[in-house]
Amino acid sequence: MCPQLEVIGLLDLQKFQGLYKQNWPKYCQEYYCLDNFIEFLKKQPHIKHLQLYTLDIKQARDEGLFVIVDRYQLFVGSLNNSNGLVKKALDLVDWSSGLKCSSIPYRHIDALNSIIEEKKLNLEFTNPTDLFYMKAEDALQLRVEPPVGFVLKGLSVEDAPLVNEEWPNHHLGSLFFIERQIRMCVSVGLYQEDTQELVAWCIRLQGGYLGALQTKESHKRRGFGSVVTREISYRLAAQGHDVMALVGTANKPSSAMFSKLGFRVIDQCEWLRTKPTKGEFTWPEGE
Repeated sequence: MCPQLEVIGLLDLQKFQGLYKQNWPKYCQEYYCLDNFIEFLKKQPHIKHLQLYTLDIKQARDEGLFVIVDRYQLFVGSLNNSNGLVKKALDLVDWSSGLKCSSIPYRHIDALNSIIEEKKLNLEFTNPTDLFYMKAEDALQLRVEPPVGFVLKGLSVEDAPLVNEEWPNHHLGSLFFIERQIRMCVSVGLYQEDTQELVAWCIRLQGGYLGALQTKESHKRRGFGSVVTREISYRLAAQGHDVMALVGTANKPSSAMFSKLGFRVIDQCEWLRTKPTKGEFTWPEGE
């Protein structure tokens, strides 16, 4: 009998997360992806459009295999990438609305590419990235004083429209995503002290990575991107977290900044988005 997808919940994610502590930081992507969704579910037990799966066989559970579909984003993880179970799980996912496969560890790319080929899925984009990593004990040394005339503080949901508008990767449905990440996760903004104008910022993505790092055009080339990166890294480390960031392989300035701060590349991840197979899909507004 062929394995089928099995719906899982918070307790399953917590058990799976413990498996990914081995050979640290090899599986830090899966560990922190699960860590974020565990915290999401603790704060909001019934999240709309969040689907959590494994396969209904013991081997899948022993290997911590999970597939998470969060609205239109897909995350996958497993300790094993050579026995075909990741591919089997991905094959059972509903691809009809199109999915943004997010921060997929390279060890699972062959399985994902096989599904794309076999299902004849068309791609909107594909984006290879380097995984920059820093241990918490090192990130604790990154705390920085804001430049004169500016203050550092967590973002508010009211900042989300600006963050979304300035984000080069913004898309239909991304404003809701930005709002939720600000509510649920650590974030940092650099604000002009007298006017409270937000000039640079960084959030934490579902997968646990730093993301949407941006400086307003009017304030670029002043090192503000580095300032907010240092502060959010420090705040995550103060909570006991190692720090991860994904940088496009062609993004030399960002790669140079993270390297200068002391991050090191330990892996690669892929981002790609498949097109809907049954006509155009419009994500519901506000969901």
